[in-house]
Amino acid sequence: MTTTREKKLYELPEVLDIVPMSRAGLYKAAKEGKIPTVKIGRRIFIPAWYIDKITSEPGQQNL
Repeated sequence: MTTTREKKLYELPEVLDIVPMSRAGLYKAAKEGKIPTVKIGRRIFIPAWYIDKITSEPGQQNL
C-alpha cells in the first residue's frame, strides 16, 4: 500500500518555483510579516494553505 503525503510547509526557494515573484521580494515579504511564515531553526517555511490560497485566487499573485 502506498500513500501520498502532501507537503504542509514549503521552503522559500520552493515557493519561487510556484509563485511568479522575485527572490528578494519573497524574502522581504516574509521578513516584514506580509505573508505567514514558520521558522524551524534557521529555515523559513510558508504554509501550503497560503500557497494554495494565492495560486487559486485570480489577482492574488502579488503577495
